Amino acid sequence: MIEIFTTFHEAGWRSYGQRMVKTFLKYWPQEVKIHLYCENIDPNLRLDRVKEYDIFEVCPAIKPYLNQYNTPEANGIRNDKQDFKYDAIKHCYKVFAQCHMIRNSKADKIIFIDADTLTFDTPPMQKLEELLPDNKLCAYIGRPNNKRLPFSETGFIMYNLHHPNVKEFADVFENLYTTGKMFELEYQVDCFTFDIARKEIENKYGTSSNDITGEYGLGKKHPFVNSILGTFMDHLKGDNRKVQGKSSIEDFKDKIKSERTEQLYWK
Repeated sequence: MIEIFTTFHEAGWRSYGQRMVKTFLKYWPQEVKIHLYCENIDPNLRLDRVKEYDIFEVCPAIKPYLNQYNTPEANGIRNDKQDFKYDAIKHCYKVFAQCHMIRNSKADKIIFIDADTLTFDTPPMQKLEELLPDNKLCAYIGRPNNKRLPFSETGFIMYNLHHPNVKEFADVFENLYTTGKMFELEYQVDCFTFDIARKEIENKYGTSSNDITGEYGLGKKHPFVNSILGTFMDHLKGDNRKVQGKSSIEDFKDKIKSERTEQLYWK
């Protein structure tokens, strides 16, 4: 059994979260449920396939974290400009939600998906499950050899809840935030803290995870859509893609571009 989950605030729900849930309900199999971690918004959808949470209620560690660390610097402000690589506050909600879901879901595998995504075709469920073999901790979108963005892309993370070390991973991940240790790291974006926590568990137990982009990654292009995920989902990452309403065909590597243009959505 697979379950999906995401996070959003009120503005995000109105701008893109509603679309994410609507397209999920249209294309994903009926037996797959989605869990919504909501920040100051009550969608009140009342649907069997949708489970809603007040994120502050189920993740009580968020408020003390915000009370202690919500400063301009922790919001990524550097030289009067915001740099997402240092934005600890904006991205903390998805971290606490992931840790809660890992500890509480009864599914075999869970998938965190950013709310600024949409589904445009039926997911190939068998291939999706194969992304995370039983002996792997998680499946993720890596950026190996990318010097500009030297960390994973966390718009999609799949966790194996039967892995013996997955709950300890959640403890390590959350502890980076609740202790403030994340502010001692090179970057504070959740992409980097995810990598730090994942590597700590992998190194400690000699286990491994699956980078779905492959050994050499996908270069500087948009890794989400260049992976198998781009055959049925789009991630409107960044303001420009949100304004356009979809990712650009120029986001694809040349070989993948020719394949994707055969799909109606990408034409």
